[in-house]
Amino acid sequence: MHSVRTGKLASRFGKAVIGTLLLVGVSGAAVAQNMVVRSTGPSAKSYPAGKKLANNATISLKKQDRVTILGKSGTRVLRGPGTFSLNRRASSTTSTTRLASFINNRGASRARTGAVRSVGAPAAVEAPKNPNLWFLDVTKGGKFCVANPRTLVLWRPDYTGNATATIVEPTNGSVTEVAWRKGSSLKRWPTADAPLANGARYQVIGSNVQKSVEVNFVMLPTAPKDLDEAAVALIANDCQSQLDLLVQTLDDGSSAEGDQG
Repeated sequence: MHSVRTGKLASRFGKAVIGTLLLVGVSGAAVAQNMVVRSTGPSAKSYPAGKKLANNATISLKKQDRVTILGKSGTRVLRGPGTFSLNRRASSTTSTTRLASFINNRGASRARTGAVRSVGAPAAVEAPKNPNLWFLDVTKGGKFCVANPRTLVLWRPDYTGNATATIVEPTNGSVTEVAWRKGSSLKRWPTADAPLANGARYQVIGSNVQKSVEVNFVMLPTAPKDLDEAAVALIANDCQSQLDLLVQTLDDGSSAEGDQG
């Protein structure tokens, strides 16, 4: 009975799911271990994105190394040179609870606007950051992982005026246009006119962006339920722009450790 169900499940979801299961391993392993979500520098090949590390593992880094690790208690950004023990808690970690709205496919009802800060210097406006991992940034191309095609949202970083985006299907040349009003940064993807499917490609041309981008959609079989599942799915499917956003968000609230431990 169980073997029949397993066969049907593998057939239904295909190679993408099998690859993800192999990467995650036994259910719960992603929570029990640490996972590298970003690695740069001379030791990057030794700690590639997706690599799992035991809780008692140590990492030896060289000068200019930077490794972002997702663990059970949050994230840690390790900078070389130095040797680091993963069973030592970072002085500050990013709470997975704080990231709930960012990871949740329902997202926020409204994107946050840029904030003006002035601390002994002329006022500066912070560039708006995509508030949700599953919002499609109209300025980013490449592979994009979709958790739920019925709720896909287009996000534009410049919401200061009216704007449009033209969505072109490169094979048949069909054109669909969406429009934003001043002050609005979110727009639902027009699924009726531009259907979404695994492997679908569209060119997105924004009226207020420097160049058009091509987006290659990857339909996830199920929506990730937490930070670990989201990171695994993005790494396994090479959804780089979303992984970059995830790492940036994690780095914003993580400690950058440079001491040996």
